[in-house]
Amino acid sequence: MPSFRTTGKRCFADGRWLGAGSGSRGLVAFAAGALFVNAACSRSEQRAPAPHATATAASSAAPAPEGTGTETPSPQTPLAESPNGPPAPAAGTLAPLASVSAEALLGEVKRLGGKGTLVNAWASWCGPCKHEIPMLQKLSTQLERGGVHVLLVSLDEPADREKAAAFLTTQKLTLTSYLAERPLGPFKQGMNPRWPGMLPASFLYDASGALRYFWGGEAFEDELTPVLDAFIAGKPIQGEATPEVGHEGDER
Repeated sequence: MPSFRTTGKRCFADGRWLGAGSGSRGLVAFAAGALFVNAACSRSEQRAPAPHATATAASSAAPAPEGTGTETPSPQTPLAESPNGPPAPAAGTLAPLASVSAEALLGEVKRLGGKGTLVNAWASWCGPCKHEIPMLQKLSTQLERGGVHVLLVSLDEPADREKAAAFLTTQKLTLTSYLAERPLGPFKQGMNPRWPGMLPASFLYDASGALRYFWGGEAFEDELTPVLDAFIAGKPIQGEATPEVGHEGDER
């Protein structure tokens, strides 16, 4: 199994304190349905002891047949306006930065088919996410050749949709990103019941929508690629890499 690095500070999208890797403190809290960020997440370059990681053999799920939905629109495609809130995806498609439930996102994973899909959860206010997404963009071409698609899902507030779009545009990212539907509790539960909400987070699903591997927190290229290569090779990958998350006052 690959070795794993912890980061000194983690972003949370559920009101927890951010772990303080260098004595700094941050809080991401939900109040009255809005996300308040007192401090951005930072990334520590120091390697820490390998966190808990497991890998157990599991039967490979047979890929589900591809659906007959239309192709995903290009990033320039206008979003369909919903009279009851943020833009909603049209039937059979998911427009870029459309608000999606976990169920709808996993439906897109099944529609894409191939061997599976790597989904990365991020936010425009999350510092480590800004390091990780360009790396995923770089890996995406190779992964697509191996039959693994790459999708993004932003946990930005619906009111901050433009901030998420601006980050993708500024970084010249072509990976399709959606926006997590509110409330976040059911979304996190649907993606992975063991996901407490740290960002970034990555989920490897097979073509049937079954979760095969989970990375909680920032994952570096040398942590992702051994698992992904084994998955592409047809090995029975199933496990998780969840670094220990520091609490307020912890020094690492």
